[in-house]
Amino acid sequence: MVKMSYKKGGVEHHPLKTWSFEDHLDFIVKYKSKGQRLRTPSHTHWIVDLLVKCEYSKEIVGEYVQTMLDYYERTESFNSVDERNNYELSFYTTFDYNSLNQHGYYSIETLTAFIELFTKCEKQTTGAFMFKTLLQLVKDYCDGKKDFYQIVGYSKRV
Repeated sequence: MVKMSYKKGGVEHHPLKTWSFEDHLDFIVKYKSKGQRLRTPSHTHWIVDLLVKCEYSKEIVGEYVQTMLDYYERTESFNSVDERNNYELSFYTTFDYNSLNQHGYYSIETLTAFIELFTKCEKQTTGAFMFKTLLQLVKDYCDGKKDFYQIVGYSKRV
């Protein structure tokens, strides 16, 4: 694979968006925190972060996850390479769950961006359900129907 990063002024820069296939609509999500390396967020990372936020307020996290599940149901897959390549995040600025930012590692904006992108990615494959199942498991945890170990165990298989 061709290295997509470059150095300028002694600082290495990484692309915000790259696409490898002209005829394929799947994509990989990566992020970079200040002073950190480029990373691919595993499902276990964001799930555990939501579970940590649950210890602050299962009610607020439950509302947040339900909002994301509703978004999942309304979301459609990309219809073309151009649509995928020109996609802009839109959902993370539409609501306020900032009280969750003091808990866990990720900001609510980062989590929402991950979930928005993972939703779009899963929608590319007809019949795919594992990401949605993770969201539902967190909702079930908030509602007292599942425990921490069930959710983390499932997240490691996705």
